[in-house]
Amino acid sequence: MTACGLAAGMLALGVTARAAAPHTVTLLLGDALDAQGRQKPLKPGRRKLFDYLEQELNIAFDIKSYPWPRAERNARSGAGLIFGLPKNEERLRDLHYSEPAGSTTLWLVTRSDATFPFNTLDDLRGKTVGAVRGYTYGDDFERRRNKVFRVEDDIASRSARLQRLLLRRVDAILLVQPSGDSAQDVETELRAFIAPFLKDMNLPPDVSVSLLPQPVQTDNGEHFAIAYGQDNGLIDRINAALARQRRRTAQR
Repeated sequence: MTACGLAAGMLALGVTARAAAPHTVTLLLGDALDAQGRQKPLKPGRRKLFDYLEQELNIAFDIKSYPWPRAERNARSGAGLIFGLPKNEERLRDLHYSEPAGSTTLWLVTRSDATFPFNTLDDLRGKTVGAVRGYTYGDDFERRRNKVFRVEDDIASRSARLQRLLLRRVDAILLVQPSGDSAQDVETELRAFIAPFLKDMNLPPDVSVSLLPQPVQTDNGEHFAIAYGQDNGLIDRINAALARQRRRTAQR
């Protein structure tokens, strides 16, 4: 190869390398805090999803976690892509949502010695329910909020919310879990999680937490969303990548 050819080849390689460099995308998430108020690591399923999209779309997520109200404000102002923000009519006017990238189930958790029958939201009449501040739980729930039942908003710390429940500050708390988790598995996980806190709470013997068997909602889609003016085709690319993932899973 001549010197000119070698130089041209090296130049082409340089251009290819620069073109292949992943594009950074700010990804906004709602807080998930541990007992010390620190951000918890991503759950394995969520990390796997984000890794897949980074590889498939040649992007690099710059993850920023905030309380849900701030994460939503940032998304609406065009500060980045957001994941896990439930749809409602107001948000759909400002944000372009993807197809579902996963699904969740919404459960009610009570003290084990203070369970109650639950089949519909009207069964919560007169009760106080703990929720994550800034998160929404569907139009039916929001219509009844502070009318049929009272809602106590709290930070997105599972330990803090469960302790408030055990101290009878609320009658039940709302808990979002991946749809593949069974009721028994969720309750077992919660009881193991809260066990270290019980010895310092002066509770009656054998008191823990219980998951009510009837979910509040099932198969709630988890979506990406971005302000319409900032999309530039990103949501369509995400939808195409999710469709490819579903096809590959179906072929296995």
